[in-house]
Amino acid sequence: MKLFDLAHPFFKPVWIRVAVVIVCFVWGLVEIAGGNTFWAIFFIGLSVICGQRFATIDYAAIADPAKEPRQND
Repeated sequence: MKLFDLAHPFFKPVWIRVAVVIVCFVWGLVEIAGGNTFWAIFFIGLSVICGQRFATIDYAAIADPAKEPRQND
């Protein structure tokens, strides 16, 4: 299990991926306004990493567990 599994089916809708990147970036700006340089760098860096990973992951190939048929045991 990864700490941040960005290839999870939760991130399949584009609007969720865009919202995650925007929220992290805006929170970094809020931290800059508050004078917290470490947290500003952390959240802006997190938004850059998420944006780069979201752009390279093929979400069409990720299986959606809600649409998979259930197997009876």
